[in-house]
Amino acid sequence: MTDRFRCYRRTLTTSASEISAAVAWLKELAVRHGMGEESLFRLDVCASEVLDNVAEHAYRGSSRDVHLDLFLDQNTATLTIEDTGAPFDPEMHVPQPLPRSLIDAPIGGLGLRLVRQFADSLLYERLGERNRLMLRIGGRPLMPRNDRRSNPEPASFPLNRSDGTRVDADQRKGRERRVPDTIGNTSLFRGVPAEQVDAIVSRCELRTCEKDEVLFRGGEYHRCVLVNLEGKLHVHLDSPDSQFFLELGGGESVGELSVADGNPVSAWVIAATPCRLLVIPEPVFLYTVLAVARIARNLIVLMSERMRRSDAHILTRVRAALELESLQRELDFARQIQSSMLPVAPLFANVEGIEGRGFMRAARHVGGDFYDAFPLPDGRVFAAIGDVCNKGTPAALFMVRTLTLLRSEAMNVAADPESHLARLAVRCNDLLNESNEAQLFVTLFCAIIDVERDRMHFVNAGHNPPLLRTAGAQPIFLREPRNPIAGIVPGLRFTVGSCAFAPGSLCVLYTDGITEAENSAGALFSDGTLREIVAREAIEDVHTCVETVISAVDGFAGDHPQADDITLLAIRRTG
Repeated sequence: MTDRFRCYRRTLTTSASEISAAVAWLKELAVRHGMGEESLFRLDVCASEVLDNVAEHAYRGSSRDVHLDLFLDQNTATLTIEDTGAPFDPEMHVPQPLPRSLIDAPIGGLGLRLVRQFADSLLYERLGERNRLMLRIGGRPLMPRNDRRSNPEPASFPLNRSDGTRVDADQRKGRERRVPDTIGNTSLFRGVPAEQVDAIVSRCELRTCEKDEVLFRGGEYHRCVLVNLEGKLHVHLDSPDSQFFLELGGGESVGELSVADGNPVSAWVIAATPCRLLVIPEPVFLYTVLAVARIARNLIVLMSERMRRSDAHILTRVRAALELESLQRELDFARQIQSSMLPVAPLFANVEGIEGRGFMRAARHVGGDFYDAFPLPDGRVFAAIGDVCNKGTPAALFMVRTLTLLRSEAMNVAADPESHLARLAVRCNDLLNESNEAQLFVTLFCAIIDVERDRMHFVNAGHNPPLLRTAGAQPIFLREPRNPIAGIVPGLRFTVGSCAFAPGSLCVLYTDGITEAENSAGALFSDGTLREIVAREAIEDVHTCVETVISAVDGFAGDHPQADDITLLAIRRTG
């Protein structure tokens, strides 16, 4: 919590071994804090007896959870024990009469008597379905919540200077003497007599914190209230890095609700600037601070103002959630439109001697990858695959533009397929350069397959080299000829290549989302792995080819998120 106060929490099951370990843990913490031998002995006895009673009577020997909170302040220990057994107030329990001698004493039955004797004070509360017993060793008695009174007695705890040294209240000088006046001007202590503020502050601790320091963590018990004297605090409801937060300025406090109901804090509190804080421990806040009627009234006003800001904050978040939901629907619709633009299976359905199968999965809702395959008016078939730089909506729009240009130019057939492809590449490159303020570009591989002549003509504009497997041979990469990418420099000329594509041949077109897929260790799927899969004898048709490759990529990546679009197009000459 701070250099002076310490608060610890532990959950244990009511087995003999865990109770012994928990009591040893309590003693070790108290020793580390500097607690005296007598107080250590009393803490040991009280903790052991209460936990044994919970195990034997509240849970009747069954192993169930018990929660411990230990608050240490100098030579004072406040131990809170919570269980879910039947309601039981140890101070209302009528103890058994003491035996006349140890010989006549029955086994058990004296534990609560020992707790009453060795604890300086006990406080029992029933909170919902839980028993909550607070026992204190040393210090002032605990007061029940319905009997809180202001306590103007002299300060018994020192303040800390900024260098960490402690100063008694009657030794403060200069600026230190003005500390209660500064705190008295905060919203929480406004209108409270100076002597009461001084008495409260002397039981607390002043501390500073650096920018970005995490003060409260959501879901944890902090057992204190922070009053912000200087600087700004951010209260994050979701996570410490969320963009939605409440800002608390000087004079505002945080942590009151968690202290009041005994539950973990529900938000993250982070210093947005260097801050100066007053740390009020839970016992001081519950039994001293709230006992002052003026402070209680100020606190209600502060919480009301904070609730109004919280309501406005929640309304903003609801509006943002609705906008996000609307955007989600639009993106889903865009994904459907993009998917509908790709050719549906089976590819080349009305062309004899050739079959094809395509697959595309975007890394986001929409992507920049695409493939295309269709017959041309002259009896040949056209196939293409492309990868637009970047991902998301801009890439998807550029992909639609590229696909539209390819289809238009491909249908404008020429007698010579190589001239046809060269003209197609030049036209697409030049047209994509027009109105391309975003400087997007695309890698392309386009092919015209002449089934009658068993030939494939192709142009590669900066794309991954396809894999070609011919009958009785190992797959090879078609690395030449290679041309620049399209869409970024106008006026380029493109070289066209060709190769035999006889029955039994298989050509696999892919994007780098396949070969550069990563696993959790950062390794890549690689060109070599893809080549090994395509070389398998079991790959006899395009459907087996696509399913085997995609399954291998997914198995390799495992739980690692997909970083890029994954696209594959397999084309095979049948018999």
